[in-house]
Amino acid sequence: MKKMIVAIGLIGAMALSTATAFAWGPGWGRGYGYGYGPGAAAPNLSADQVAKLQKIQADRYAEAAKLRNDMLAKRLELQALFRAPVLDQVKIAAKQKEIAALQAQLNEKSLAARTAVAEVLTPEQRAQLPAYGPGFGRGGKGMGMGFGPRW
Repeated sequence: MKKMIVAIGLIGAMALSTATAFAWGPGWGRGYGYGYGPGAAAPNLSADQVAKLQKIQADRYAEAAKLRNDMLAKRLELQALFRAPVLDQVKIAAKQKEIAALQAQLNEKSLAARTAVAEVLTPEQRAQLPAYGPGFGRGGKGMGMGFGPRW
């Protein structure tokens, strides 16, 4: 009887510890990652500069979200082309070119946002940026690179 109680207790303890391990759900878990955060900002920003940088960031995220959604749709279409009974290389190549064009647009938007950020900062603030590194802040679901410029 004692062995049975000990066995049930151990199984219960294992079940509880397993439940806490899976409590966060899929992904890398919560944590800090590269991206926007308190350590990623230039020093001594005026209120006007902060407002301008926040607008640039918001605009960049909005533009990037649309492009990323378009890229996802194109990738799904490409996967469907690869699953077809007969592969059409012309259609596959065309779809890959569409995805590459969207990626190029995303890169251009990123460069434009980085340039806009640099224009908001004073030369002294831009000179201090290398000391702050790439920007270490709260990362979405875990350790990962953030999107857009890091100031």
